Amino acid sequence: MRHNKYRRNKDTISGQLDDQLVMMDIEKGQYFSLNPVSTRIWELLERSRTMEEICITLTREFEIEPGQCRAEVEEHLREMKELGLIYVTT
Repeated sequence: MRHNKYRRNKDTISGQLDDQLVMMDIEKGQYFSLNPVSTRIWELLERSRTMEEICITLTREFEIEPGQCRAEVEEHLREMKELGLIYVTT
């Protein structure tokens, strides 16, 4: 079974503002801010990773159950993909 890998869209600009990461999609003129967990997912996607790899890291770093982590990361990745912030790699 092949697992999708995800990676950042390099056209999205990001930077730290206070305790949040803010991102700008220049092409669409959209701006986003991320909470700490979402920020960590964004950091992890600097290189291609599967959802499972992301969840392993997050369950070590945050107090979250693996099942809950998977559901939330899956939703987060879906939203980021729809917004064009990340893409699927092989």
